[in-house]
Amino acid sequence: MAWKKLYVLGAGSYGKVYYAVKIDSYGLCASVAAIKCADIRRSISLQQEAQILKTLKGCPYVVQFFEANVSIDDGNIPIYNLFLEYACGGSLHDLIINSKKRMIKMSELEVRFYAYQLLKGIQHVHKKGWVHCDIKPANILVFDNANECNMHKLKLADFGLSLKVDDGMAYMTGTPLSNRGTLLYAPPESLTHGFHAKAYDIWSLGCTVAEMMTGSCIWIYHDTKDLQWKIMNEDPMIPSNVSEIARDFLYRCFIKDPRRRWTSEQLLQHPFIQQALCTSSSNSMPETQVKTARVNPFGCQIPVLV
Repeated sequence: MAWKKLYVLGAGSYGKVYYAVKIDSYGLCASVAAIKCADIRRSISLQQEAQILKTLKGCPYVVQFFEANVSIDDGNIPIYNLFLEYACGGSLHDLIINSKKRMIKMSELEVRFYAYQLLKGIQHVHKKGWVHCDIKPANILVFDNANECNMHKLKLADFGLSLKVDDGMAYMTGTPLSNRGTLLYAPPESLTHGFHAKAYDIWSLGCTVAEMMTGSCIWIYHDTKDLQWKIMNEDPMIPSNVSEIARDFLYRCFIKDPRRRWTSEQLLQHPFIQQALCTSSSNSMPETQVKTARVNPFGCQIPVLV
C-alpha cells in the first residue's frame, strides 16, 4: 500500500505538510499520517528530525515517527518525505487561540494537566540526551482522545532545531544574541552566551504554561531588539490572577541562572502538577514520591526531592 497525499495542512520554512492516507486493497482507508515534505536539497533539518524521532520512539508524549522516503514530484524534483502521527486537534497554539476567541480561559486544572504531559515529554527527550530548543504552543500537537474530564492528549513535535547534549553539558556558541529557537520562548542565557542546555526547554515550558493561563505571550515589546533586551534584563510577567502554587511553578521555570532552574524531574514533583494528578481520575501519581515540604518565596509549599 502506498501513501496518498490529499491536501495541505500547513507550511514551514522547510516546505509543506500534507494530510495523507493509505488505501488498502478493498479501497478502505487503512491509516492516516501527516507528511512533512521538502526539496531534497533543502531537507537537512527534516532528515535530522527523522533521526532524532527514531531515538524518541515509544514515548506517549512525543509525536510518533512512521517512516521517511524520497519521491519524485511532477517537476522531476526529488522530495524528502517525513511520515508522522497525524494530530486531528491541530496545535496547542490553536487551542489557546480558540479559547481566547470564545472568551473562555483554560481552567487551572486544564493547564496543570497539559503541563504534566509536556513535562513527561521533556523528561523523555532529556533522558535520551536531546534538548528540543523550540518548545512553544505551535510545536505542540493536540490529539482528539480527550478523557472524561474533556482534556486532550498533547505531544511534543518539530525537533528540527534540537541538539544532542550529554549530561551536565551544554551547546555554546559563545556569541551573544545567537539563540537557536523562537525568540519569544528563549531563555536569557541563550542570548547572553549562546548557552543551550536542558534548562533551555524548561524556560520555554514556563512561557508556554503562562500563555495557556493568560491567552497571551509573556512579553510585551515593540520590536526584536526591544524583546532581546527585555529577555536579557527583565523578569517575565508572571500572571497575578492565578493560584500561588501556579505562580511558584512559573517562578521555578523562570530562574535566571540555568544551573538553578528546576529540572523536569523536580517540576513533576511540584504541587502544581501533583494536585492535577490527584484530581484527575484518568491519571495516576508519578512514580517519584514527595517528602517533607518547605516554604518558597510565594508562601506556598514546594516538595523536597527524594
